Amino acid sequence: MYFSRVRIRPAIFKSSQLGKVLEGNVYGIHRLLWDLFPDDQQRTFLYREEIAREQLGALPTARGEAVYYLVSQTKPSETELFNVDSKDYQPQLEIGQRLTFECRANPVVTRQGKKHDVVMDAQQQFLKLWVKELNLEAELPTKQEKSAYKRLLLDKGGEAFSQRLSEILQKDPVYAERLQHSGQLFDLLEWAIKANIDRKLEHWFINQGERLGFKLVADSNNLSKLQNSAYQWHGLSAKGGKGDKAGFSSVDFTGELQITDMEKFKEALFSGIGRSKAFGCGLLLVRRCG
Repeated sequence: MYFSRVRIRPAIFKSSQLGKVLEGNVYGIHRLLWDLFPDDQQRTFLYREEIAREQLGALPTARGEAVYYLVSQTKPSETELFNVDSKDYQPQLEIGQRLTFECRANPVVTRQGKKHDVVMDAQQQFLKLWVKELNLEAELPTKQEKSAYKRLLLDKGGEAFSQRLSEILQKDPVYAERLQHSGQLFDLLEWAIKANIDRKLEHWFINQGERLGFKLVADSNNLSKLQNSAYQWHGLSAKGGKGDKAGFSSVDFTGELQITDMEKFKEALFSGIGRSKAFGCGLLLVRRCG
């Protein structure tokens, strides 16, 4: 296996509009990176996109262009478009070893035989549950969008609903402190939704670990060392349009894990986690702790 850092050649980036054309165009990036493997009939690589300035700040040539990290079965070729720096990738691992990690993934949940975005599904299910709990279903408009559920709960939930949300948040160590700064129903609802999303994403990542030979490490309060951020929707048309229905979502995960099964964990490193691996998701980047 090989680990590579790939960048658009600085001269091309400065003298063309390529950077702007590729911005947000995951389908175009996917096709260009595949050109690094001209002899591969099937995709044998994972990649993750970052910003050069954030990753390579010490280098004078690093600006706002993208940098791509790849793990591949074959060594990527140099092209007229990309600079490629590659090295052998055979990480030395052992059972019980703890590693810090980063992973951009496409978390989905199966409901009634269909795949759903975990984040959107968590919001929708949470809001539906409370509308039903407060016996407000009859007051829902015909078009039952997320915004309609929110408006109904904020308009009709009242003090009892506010108190229920406060009780839920008081038990969450991440959000309990925020109760000291605001007791507005709007804030309570937003925090409760986010807390529910956090739990669903943690559950999804724990399930991935059980299948792929690792578990999350807990802190002194017995809370998983896991954070999520940068939820984003990616359109998949050839033009990369954000308004297109075809696409997928991604979430950035960071934290600390412990290896429980060597062979399964190596498979996770080499083959990735979750879906949409052809479009920049699934690459698990790890480092030794300390």
